[in-house]
Amino acid sequence: MKNKNSPARDFCYQALRKVSRSFYVNTVALRNPIRDYVCVAYLLCRIADTIEDDPALGVDAKAQGFALFKDSLTAGVPEAGWQHFVASLDSSDDERELALNFQRVLGEYDAFPRNIRDILKKHVFIMADGMLRYCVKLEGRGESIENFSQLDDYCYYVAGVVGELLTAVFSEEMDIPAGALVQLQNNAVAFGLALQYVNIINDYATDSARGIVFWPDSCVDQRADDQAPLREMSRRCLDYIVDSFEYVRHIPRKECTVRGFCLLPLFFAVATLKQINKDRSALGHRKKVKISRKRVRFIFFFVMAFSRFDFILDAYFRRNVAFLRKYLSA
Repeated sequence: MKNKNSPARDFCYQALRKVSRSFYVNTVALRNPIRDYVCVAYLLCRIADTIEDDPALGVDAKAQGFALFKDSLTAGVPEAGWQHFVASLDSSDDERELALNFQRVLGEYDAFPRNIRDILKKHVFIMADGMLRYCVKLEGRGESIENFSQLDDYCYYVAGVVGELLTAVFSEEMDIPAGALVQLQNNAVAFGLALQYVNIINDYATDSARGIVFWPDSCVDQRADDQAPLREMSRRCLDYIVDSFEYVRHIPRKECTVRGFCLLPLFFAVATLKQINKDRSALGHRKKVKISRKRVRFIFFFVMAFSRFDFILDAYFRRNVAFLRKYLSA
């Protein structure tokens, strides 16, 4: 890459810090050029997510926004059309600033090698198309997610495809043995789904308030036990978490910054899932939980210290999984 200190690159990291401080801290620990690729990939996904999540936009307006977004990745931002669309967004100031400066993000994107640009574009397009598909289903037609197959399909578009994107970038920039690469590719979607499932479980109240429930009808309908849906969602999530740990184990141990980048959100997800199941009771009285700062600090320093030591990571992970399995089977 040629523009290590370009204004476009500086803006990307400033924007990343504003829209997600936690992801910023995790990303800047990566080695370059992976760090820059992941930063821009996140910002592109965040712009798409801003369109999807806007509660004030109708489905037709979102379709227009996604079309403009995709066209911009191919031909550059159409200033008038994009600026007019962003002005209609009901988003945070930081998200709006990011969207308004889409061209600066593309300035960094355009400096990447062709193979990296192709990877990012391919997977971001899949995400945008999937997001629009579910905007039409859930908001436009007022339908619901009927079963876990549909939930996994939705989660693939908003998160599983990110696992595939990261794996494709890693495979271009790291020396990964053929057998390990196959395992990474096999578990890439699970890595994204595990994190998204935790978000969906934890955001039940928030999503319900805006009129959308991502929990499948087959999970929540006609249950005499009001805790059964939470246990069912958590058990399915835990299966994906186990696959996600296998994903990380097949990243070469010498790539400790990449391992740490993947382990931190995974271990935070495990801790959050444990906290959710400890704190919550009835389906209708959910509140978003946060793991303690003490636990966050422990996980952060644990991962930084032991990311290359499989036997230590394995012991910590399996102890937490065993606790959750026992808790969920009660």
